[in-house]
Amino acid sequence: MAKGRILAIDDKPFYQRFYKNLFADDGYFIAVVDSVEAGLQAMNREAFDLVIADLALGELKGLELVVALQQFAPQQEILIITGHQDVTLAVQALKIGVVDYLLKPINPEELLMQVDRILLRQSVGREHRQILDENIEYYFVMSRYDRCLDLLKVDDLDRLGDLILDTMMELLAAEGGILWLASPTGDEFTYRTRRGLTRLKDDEETVSVGESEQRLVRGGRAVLLQKGRYLYLPLQHENRPLAMIRMELPTGRAVFTPRDQKVADLISVFAAASLRYVLQIRELQRGSLRVEQKEAYNMAFFNDHAAKELYKARRYNRRLSFLQLTIDNFDELKSKFLDREIEAGQQRLLAAVNEILRDADIMALYKDNIYHILLPETDYWGSLITQKRLRKAIDGQLKLSNMHRDMPIEVYMRSASFPVDGPSLEALQRVTTARLERLKSGLFYRSRLQKMDFWTIIKTLLGPKGETFVTADQEKFRQTMARYEAPGKSRYVTLPASRLIETLKALCHEVTEPGRSHGVLFYGCADFDEVRQGLPNLLELEQSGTSLFLLGGSQRVSWDMQKVFPIFVDDDRFQKTTFLLYLNEDYAYALFTETTTDGLRGFHTSDFYFVENMIANLQNLYKLRLQI
Repeated sequence: MAKGRILAIDDKPFYQRFYKNLFADDGYFIAVVDSVEAGLQAMNREAFDLVIADLALGELKGLELVVALQQFAPQQEILIITGHQDVTLAVQALKIGVVDYLLKPINPEELLMQVDRILLRQSVGREHRQILDENIEYYFVMSRYDRCLDLLKVDDLDRLGDLILDTMMELLAAEGGILWLASPTGDEFTYRTRRGLTRLKDDEETVSVGESEQRLVRGGRAVLLQKGRYLYLPLQHENRPLAMIRMELPTGRAVFTPRDQKVADLISVFAAASLRYVLQIRELQRGSLRVEQKEAYNMAFFNDHAAKELYKARRYNRRLSFLQLTIDNFDELKSKFLDREIEAGQQRLLAAVNEILRDADIMALYKDNIYHILLPETDYWGSLITQKRLRKAIDGQLKLSNMHRDMPIEVYMRSASFPVDGPSLEALQRVTTARLERLKSGLFYRSRLQKMDFWTIIKTLLGPKGETFVTADQEKFRQTMARYEAPGKSRYVTLPASRLIETLKALCHEVTEPGRSHGVLFYGCADFDEVRQGLPNLLELEQSGTSLFLLGGSQRVSWDMQKVFPIFVDDDRFQKTTFLLYLNEDYAYALFTETTTDGLRGFHTSDFYFVENMIANLQNLYKLRLQI
């Protein structure tokens, strides 16, 4: 291995041979060129420890040689050779950065000693810089190590997720990050938390991992994607995926660097260990705090978990729902069946419920016949969808049987949501209990309509076709239909045909007022264009939180609107019966009308649960979820 790499620039053949022989014999790598241009080309191709140049080169005068070399390589060390008459120039060269100079005639031993001193000094300087760099790097590693130790002190999943992202943002100088938790199989990741300026896209709540992404997930190392704009870091323990992190927006830089990858890999060791510990504790808590022989937790765990979820909802402006499920005929079941038969029925009920609930949802036994369910990250509309799925899962499937009798398990459920219905778990429980009481006395259950489909309910409510209130049998009709009426809530009406579109206009005007809750409005009609002409405030409706769905029509139409949807349904019942269904978080309204010789006769109600179920029946009947 050569002692050093030297470039000599001299246009005289004698000195060219001199440099080659002298330095080659002494163990140096020597390159000799005859001009500054050739020297610059050589320096461009490879690195040299020292450049030896004669100030008396014919092409450049005085310090022009030094300036040319320094402009090309500012850090390059230069030793100049000069005559006695140019000592003044040599001193000026020292002032502008030349390492040293040597006078002609050149003494070979003196030149070698000079070069050895220069290269020795370079070697010592490199060692000092290396030691300094290593010390600085050690300091940074230890500071990161100490910062990562904080991750091992957290035993709460939500706080840990935030702390992991905060730590990565600090150590990577990033402005935002997102963390997803892995499913048990590692094929799916569910959004858990985000920090900083980053935003979660609509399709990123749950992320499925295909074959092409498995290498990233299983690799366990930080990866730069999209040309370094994103840094992805999988967290895993013993090759089991735990979470996936995406860091964005590097501060003051366009992209993340390989150095950032190394820092992220260091953080991942601590983050994965801490996350694994917290998930294990969570599983142990869930297992040990379940009620004996039941697929539900005890209330101690439920209340503690609910307090944490409410804290998170307040801090991050998120939604949360509380749902109560009640076995209404529990006392009757207790009087007619053995305890083990009732318990077996409850086990089937809870198994069906747990099939519908998400991993983040928890259910606890409040009383023998009452279950509390917490639905994190779920607003009021989401809780209605959950209830709909639960009713579908248990409808007609649960009953108790023995040799003497069969009896269904009658289940009621209602929900309340934070922050709309209250700021605390106690407030949500009070609202839910009140709604359950109203549910039991409401039209849908009181009149046994829950087993009927959408149009059968309308036919039942409107009575036989062609019958009016102005008949000889008016009193008999009134007595028959009176069971569907309730003071201040549900009643029959007669009205002129023009009143129907006026009612729709009034509702549309109501929902466009500032501050109104989000809602849905369904209007079944025979002609879409007629409705559009009768609604002058469609543009205001476009800016509201309510969506209007027009159903029926005589033909398909296409409107360039975001909140008003005409959906053609090929069913002649829309030509004979007009209906209106409105639901938001605060109240509900339904109107069903049929044309008679005297105008319209109809039935209208503000029974919340009735309207909610009629909308659900309508969606099921025409598969409106797919169309909408």
